[in-house]
Amino acid sequence: MGLPAMRPLLLAGGKSTRMGTPKHLLRMPDGTPLYRRQLQLLRTIFPEPQTIFISLAQESETDEFLDELLAQATTPADQSPESEGCKTPSRPRIQILRDYHPANADAKYSAAGSPAAGLLAAYRYDAWAYWAVLACDYPLIPAEAFFHLFVKRDAVPVTCFRTAEGVCEPLLAIWAPPALSRLAERVARGHPRPEETARELDGLMVDAPAGCEWWLTNVNTMEEWVKAVEEMKLGPPGRGDIMLEGVV
Repeated sequence: MGLPAMRPLLLAGGKSTRMGTPKHLLRMPDGTPLYRRQLQLLRTIFPEPQTIFISLAQESETDEFLDELLAQATTPADQSPESEGCKTPSRPRIQILRDYHPANADAKYSAAGSPAAGLLAAYRYDAWAYWAVLACDYPLIPAEAFFHLFVKRDAVPVTCFRTAEGVCEPLLAIWAPPALSRLAERVARGHPRPEETARELDGLMVDAPAGCEWWLTNVNTMEEWVKAVEEMKLGPPGRGDIMLEGVV
């Protein structure tokens, strides 16, 4: 039996309540939407023909590029693993997964628009895969950070970064099927916080190497975003300076 697939997932469907504007559409110094920067980072880690997945909420705002991707996924067959090999060379191997909402309207579900909804959309798409998860919350993260996770990860349900303050970062992580299954159970009981699932399962928490704490720069407010943009402009090469070749 072969090893389980490792699939890349970009979480871009958050409510961005504190930011006051859709976080994934924030503009980098060169005018590029933040989510496009994150897509190229994932493409660096997962070259073609690997498909990159983007999680969006049902109500997420989109731009022209996202609208084109949504237009391509017009049938249920386009939302299954079997459809991946059918993509034509002219179509980018990028696929949108809408956040998962149970068909039963009476189901106890409090994760709508949250990171858990995006994680569960991925789990619903492929329940056997390991998912390398990146959120738009981390605008400075380099590809090296994920390679660091890959090297450090062990046979645990969740491998994620931990900040210098000891905070678990489950949206910059590798989620195994058992962890996503457990997250689904917790969400059904009204506990949608991924970090609680990671801690409950004794997930492996990885520290950034000395001098690389900036990898985990997390933006949730406009003030934090402005500060991160200044870091991109003034920092050394690699801090958010990702070329866009190959995304489209």
